[in-house]
Amino acid sequence: MLAGYMPDISVIIVTWNSEKEIGACAESVIKNTTSLSAELIIIDNNSGDNTFNIINKIQYNNIHTYKNAANMGFTKAVNRGISYSKGENILLLNPDTILAEGSLEKLNTFLEENPGYGACAPLMLNEDGSVQKSVRNFPDYWSMFCEFTLLSFIFPNTKLFGRWKMKYFDYSADADIQQPMAAALLIKKSVLDNIHNMDERFEMFFNDVDMCKKLYDSGLKIRLLTDAKVIHEHGSSIKKDKIRMIKVWDEDCIKYFGKHHTNPLLMLWLKINLKISEIIRILYHKIRK
Repeated sequence: MLAGYMPDISVIIVTWNSEKEIGACAESVIKNTTSLSAELIIIDNNSGDNTFNIINKIQYNNIHTYKNAANMGFTKAVNRGISYSKGENILLLNPDTILAEGSLEKLNTFLEENPGYGACAPLMLNEDGSVQKSVRNFPDYWSMFCEFTLLSFIFPNTKLFGRWKMKYFDYSADADIQQPMAAALLIKKSVLDNIHNMDERFEMFFNDVDMCKKLYDSGLKIRLLTDAKVIHEHGSSIKKDKIRMIKVWDEDCIKYFGKHHTNPLLMLWLKINLKISEIIRILYHKIRK
């Protein structure tokens, strides 16, 4: 690579036991970068299956692969990839995704032409082609109250009780949004430099929520582009270690609220309710198994 070379996009993928998904994901990236200068950076979190062997067989003219000696968690692995990147824009991409042809160019063009935006996200689709509800508002204590009391489940399409998960959101048109799922998110490298990448206090969850909030707090916006599409097998990595992920989710949730919504009494309330719901979720998972 030439000194000072700056591709349009750096695609960063973090893998962990992703042997079933990474091949198709990488192939979709390659098909999407024929008209763009790009580099593909894959960070493997010490997979115990055949993932890294598959990664090293990927044929691409600008690919960089790294295997961590231990599973350092998603957030640190992403930041490691960002530290190696040279692109003007960074695509954060999960290995359980497939980019529809032309989607990456649409995302990149939008960021280049709209300086008021720090990031943009594609329309996420389930494997059957249905829309995956991937857009949320930033959570607050009221949101968590609605979750714990099941008000958000009973009235998911109301802005009063369902504001966080936004089941009422219209996915048929482009829109400014607060927090898209970071399974596929294009963000300007200069913005990441300004907000200091992902906060490594978050091991696995709420890192994207925190990152988007920092972006918004800096005065920039995020756009959902419905013409750019990504098929996403939601939660494939989480399913591989479900019980631990339930506990990590709760820990990261507490860290997020401790950072953005400081209130000792409400924080105590949140911790108690998360612990109760954690027990219920783990029992439910064990019964279903």
